[in-house]
Amino acid sequence: MPNKKIFNIAVLLGFLYFVLLLLTLPHYGINWDTINHLPRGQAYLNYFLTGKKDYSNLPMYQAYWQDPTSLLIKSDRPKSEIVRRSLYENNGFTFQDLMGWDGRGHPPLSDIISSLFNKILFGKLGLINDIDSYRVYGILLSSCLVGLVFYWTSTNFGTLAGFVSTLALATYPLFWSESHFNTEKDIPEAVFWSFFLFVFSLGIIKKSSKTILLSGVFFGLALGTKFNILFSFAVLIPWVLVYWISQKTKPNRKIVLATFSAVVIGFLIFIASWPFLWQDLLWGLGQVFGFYKEIGITGGHGNISNLLNPNFYAIGWIVLTTPVTTLLLCLASFVALPKIFKSQKTKIVLLFLLWLVVPILRVSSKETVIYGGVRQIMEFIPAMAISAGIGFQFIYEKLEKKLKLIPNLGYIIAIILFLPIVFKMIQIHPNENTFFNFLAGGLKGAKEANIASWGNTFGAAYRKGIIWINKNAQLNSKLTFAFELMPNIPNNWVRRDILFHNTRRSGFIRDGEYAITLTYQGTAERSYYDRYLEKTQKPVFQELVDGVAVLKIWKNTKENAVFEYKELTLVDNIIPIYKNGSMEFALNKASKLAYLDIGFTNDKCEKLISGKVSLSADGKSWVNYPDLLPTGQISIFGEQPSESRLVYSFLGEEVRKIRIEFEPSDACLKNVSSVKIYSLKES
Repeated sequence: MPNKKIFNIAVLLGFLYFVLLLLTLPHYGINWDTINHLPRGQAYLNYFLTGKKDYSNLPMYQAYWQDPTSLLIKSDRPKSEIVRRSLYENNGFTFQDLMGWDGRGHPPLSDIISSLFNKILFGKLGLINDIDSYRVYGILLSSCLVGLVFYWTSTNFGTLAGFVSTLALATYPLFWSESHFNTEKDIPEAVFWSFFLFVFSLGIIKKSSKTILLSGVFFGLALGTKFNILFSFAVLIPWVLVYWISQKTKPNRKIVLATFSAVVIGFLIFIASWPFLWQDLLWGLGQVFGFYKEIGITGGHGNISNLLNPNFYAIGWIVLTTPVTTLLLCLASFVALPKIFKSQKTKIVLLFLLWLVVPILRVSSKETVIYGGVRQIMEFIPAMAISAGIGFQFIYEKLEKKLKLIPNLGYIIAIILFLPIVFKMIQIHPNENTFFNFLAGGLKGAKEANIASWGNTFGAAYRKGIIWINKNAQLNSKLTFAFELMPNIPNNWVRRDILFHNTRRSGFIRDGEYAITLTYQGTAERSYYDRYLEKTQKPVFQELVDGVAVLKIWKNTKENAVFEYKELTLVDNIIPIYKNGSMEFALNKASKLAYLDIGFTNDKCEKLISGKVSLSADGKSWVNYPDLLPTGQISIFGEQPSESRLVYSFLGEEVRKIRIEFEPSDACLKNVSSVKIYSLKES
């Protein structure tokens, strides 16, 4: 098939993927890291466009409710009355602020570009709502990558291989899901990495210095997003050497100069897009490289010998979270590799192999750090998809020779092979990034095996929860996170009559607040309030994947309590025992504790610095409670103790004595004026 026709098909496939991503964009919440990226992108963009180091050039932000079910601007106020200033154009997060600390993080280029999409699609044109307009950047990049994978694979291995590669990429659950909301780091990095390899390799093969220079732009875009792109040299250098040796040719001066210039172009784009570096380039680069060393190679705490010790975390995750069809076809490509390598003049199959292997190998040492699955090295996914296409082509050609298959049957077989993963993705939508294949037993099996980070949607599932809250919560309700930070959900998604703040956690006070959280490995035990909700309250809403909750909402009321936690009773006849720096409360009999409420005076005493609470079931052996003083166990009363009160909560533990130890020994807590202890009412 002529390259022009292949190109046209590639554009069509990319466009269709873009439409699918765009239509499903309002199904996904924002990435946890959004608050660290978009305000930064807006501050830099505003500086580039206007020269302003603050937002004095913009009208004041005015709060409004944006319907989270809609891609368009759909609000509780007329569209004409909405001031189209983004939620992330924040007066407390300006260019001037960034100049003081911005070097300890990823480069900001993709933050800036996604902010530009917001500025145009929301700010200027009013086509797409504030939050989703940023993410059009990510879905556009992902769609371009789908087109590239088809074109590049087809031109080297045939359109059947290209078609299968496209299916493998488009149906890779992690890629599909993260394309919607991971638009500041991992998706752009994977796309720019891919285009850099494509354009540079094309320049080498065609001996075109102009093409190689163009690759420098993609290198710069990638470098301005994350430093992962630096590992692409471990892919390109071996391939280029093998290619030149196989061609029995030597690099000419123009190609070498163009390659050097491409790298320079990339670094210039990186520096030009990050004003923080302009203040002191060498010091700034030291800060950035220090950040990457800290987050990337501290797994062995600096022990260089651990570089030789394997870490199978990434490999295990890939095996268990890759659709089995894609996995098997990818493995088949390794069988085909020797034959293809011998027959190919360009040896491009070696580049694809290195592209697949290098990102995985670089995090497969005990000295390196990777967590939260493999989203941090997503650049391996396009290479895996291309390998799957090569593997399918290899198998199909073998069958075709033996069985004399009818023309185009390969395309039908390919579609049938990928239908199961398509159906599975539809079933678990929009939580595709929690996918585990049948080798793990699905998400349920991953949870039972306690595979690290099982169930973590990294913010995607919040949106469905907020839609439920908006639809079902009573007027003037209260809403809080069980544990997370307020920016994890844009506050303009929450109905305006709802008080949404983390100061509303009430525990056994049961003030009726709704509590929302993502539920995944470790969340049930991370804080008192998590433990309280999981143990004592029945969820009013759960988002399930393979029968496992990835998001829960509770309404903290007596009516929603698990039966044994419904009724509380005041414990009588409490005997206080005072000692220097501690006090004990003896109960007449062992009781299942709910909370204690101590009043004290603050005359002639010191403010509490630290303290701990211990429990004894028999009056002899003691167990320290995990929540130290001062505590934020429940936030409805603020940090405890306050100036004259301590409210401290338990979880129905059977207790005979309570001990509170505190420093300094003359802390006001010793001046007890009243004691109330509540326990669960006996059946």
